Amino acid sequence: MTLTLIGHDRRFAVEQAALNYFPREGGGHAVSRLSHSGRLASAAVEYGGKKARGRAWVPPDAPPDGALRMAFYRAARQLIEPPPWGALTGIRPVKKLEELADSLSGSERGGERIPGPPAFEKAARELTRRYDVSPVRAGMAADCAASAAPVRDRLGEKDVALYIGIPFCPTRCAYCSFVSSSVERDAGLTGRYVETLLEEIALAGETVSRLGLRVRALYWGGGTPAVLSPEQFSSLCGAVRACFPLEFLEEHTVEAGRPDAVTPEKLAAYREGGAARVSVNPQTLREDVLDAIGRRHTPEQFWEAYGQARRAGFDTVNVDLIAGLPGDGTEGFLSGLERILAAAPENITVHTLARKRASRVAAEALPVCPARTVGEMLDGAGERLRKNGYAPYYLYRQKFTEGGFENTGWTKPGKACLYNLCMMEELCSVLSLGAGGVTKWVGKRIERLFHCKYPLEYIGRRDTMGDILTAFEGLYLKNGRTDG
Repeated sequence: MTLTLIGHDRRFAVEQAALNYFPREGGGHAVSRLSHSGRLASAAVEYGGKKARGRAWVPPDAPPDGALRMAFYRAARQLIEPPPWGALTGIRPVKKLEELADSLSGSERGGERIPGPPAFEKAARELTRRYDVSPVRAGMAADCAASAAPVRDRLGEKDVALYIGIPFCPTRCAYCSFVSSSVERDAGLTGRYVETLLEEIALAGETVSRLGLRVRALYWGGGTPAVLSPEQFSSLCGAVRACFPLEFLEEHTVEAGRPDAVTPEKLAAYREGGAARVSVNPQTLREDVLDAIGRRHTPEQFWEAYGQARRAGFDTVNVDLIAGLPGDGTEGFLSGLERILAAAPENITVHTLARKRASRVAAEALPVCPARTVGEMLDGAGERLRKNGYAPYYLYRQKFTEGGFENTGWTKPGKACLYNLCMMEELCSVLSLGAGGVTKWVGKRIERLFHCKYPLEYIGRRDTMGDILTAFEGLYLKNGRTDG
């Protein structure tokens, strides 16, 4: 996508709109222009030998970014089929719906009245009217807002979620851009990483206790936490129990991850550590697609790991799938979903493939499914999931997805993951430990504290390990979050 700007320097604003239409182009041309009055944004788009123009008013006392995005969108939709999320460009479209519900119900976030399902349904219609969001996507956003509302209502200022990152995987998948290390290459690091993490757990426990915070959700993510031995996980989990006040803990989740890393002994260690929820993630049940993306496990290994999780006593199991993987198609994707639905996991997460620049999919230009096929996969999945009693409870978007689609967590009634709601809806602060994580302080504004990206870097920073915890504590004390 070639982008030329005239009359302003708001490149980022228009680039975000352009990504909705041209996530990986090559081959379009757009000009965005502000009028001399400063109140009118206009855009000219040329694509496929055709031209179109769009306009939008800049609201009084507002920056022109939103108007520029809308002007670009109105021009582009004349030439190309509109994306499913219309003119919305952010990663959290549910927040936009919630803002509309607040305004339409005459209340403000944090006030006495919090919008409920009727307000969300009305806001969904407004999302379609104002921003051209498809009715299906607007309805999904309304469902997610309805899931978050009661959780937001009951969480207090002292409530936090705890995330512990294990940035290691058996091998690196072709679509992956996360900061994780292959245990084939860095097996010697895991022991040193666990030792360092034990030190940080002790420091973090002191901080949480000193501030009087309540840990509501504990989530082990990655990477693939199942690369740790049962003994390593048990030592970490024992340290968490010893160092943190957990009397308010409602949920304990282990994202075990790759089926080829799961064993009965590891699952037993998770259960002994108090976890009741686990994720086992095949991403696809097609063996040829697994080979194409570099996952060295078979569909049969997934079913074996899934059965082991059930026999270990996990009452909530999540399964991840990715729509749009190289070599996949609508029929194969939906056939795999049907097989998973027959096993009835409590949660199913449906991701959309994102062509991240740091991934092998992008670097090697591996063939991926076109946007229309991805749309068929996701729409077919939504229909089947609803038919089988699942509802969307959180969703978010990423850059570089075909068609600008979303990642969605689906749940059976009463089985939504509290940690996912807290993180995606920013319902409370999240304290992250380990490499590659982000600590998020949630108050009147959101503050993010970025941790070391790489395991070796994390291991080498013991002398500055407490810096993020000190900053986190400072945010609470400065903003009065520990009162009452």
